Amino acid sequence: MKRVTGIIVLLCAAMIFAAGCSSVQSGAREGVSNGVSAWISGLFRSGGNSGSDGNGAGGTSTAPERNYSGSSQGVPWPSDTEWGRYGLSGLSQPPGTDVTAAALYLGAYHVGLINGGRPAFENLISQIENMAGAEIMTDMSASDGRMVGYSLSGGAVQISVDFVNGDIAITASK
Repeated sequence: MKRVTGIIVLLCAAMIFAAGCSSVQSGAREGVSNGVSAWISGLFRSGGNSGSDGNGAGGTSTAPERNYSGSSQGVPWPSDTEWGRYGLSGLSQPPGTDVTAAALYLGAYHVGLINGGRPAFENLISQIENMAGAEIMTDMSASDGRMVGYSLSGGAVQISVDFVNGDIAITASK
């Protein structure tokens, strides 16, 4: 009987230890994920103009496009070959937008746009919905933005727009 009790105590201790390790691992994973998200967000925002240039630039929910008065686009729109890796061949840059960042990070391709707002967001959505095999997976709306996700024959894409400043973030993955 003592042997059975000892085994039960040992198993309980092992499960508690495993749960603790899982908690630590989960916490570490969440911390890394939050750090990466903050880095990517900073990457996209670094090329843009936050609207604090003294001329009243910016946007509101009723005028959702940033009045960007900086230099012209310095980062090229990804090539059709790059987009093709994720099932997005033919995706074109919406008119009037500027690319502020384009980076491959942890197997996903991240692209940031400014000067887009709702019209550019809807242009991208329309392009994706017309692609063969595109299936909507996520559609979330808030008063200050929207995020839509699609599965595609070669991967998945998530597009979000900030209605306050007009920024758009595209994340394509396999």
